[in-house]
Amino acid sequence: MTSQKITEIIAAKAAAGTEAYLWVHDSGDCILWPSEAASENDDASRALARWSLTPAQVDDLIASCDCDEVA
Repeated sequence: MTSQKITEIIAAKAAAGTEAYLWVHDSGDCILWPSEAASENDDASRALARWSLTPAQVDDLIASCDCDEVA
């Protein structure tokens, strides 16, 4: 079952446009950038949004297939 936070993240990515780049780390760190290029060598200063997820939410987000990169 997808949590409200995962629904929010997926909606934020969709609203950010086709170039939006969603990265999630198994530690729970999740970052949305405007593009993959913007994410390169960035400390999240150019991020559109950032979330902290529980392990179950990380699993749900990965299962959604909306992540562009999983670390």
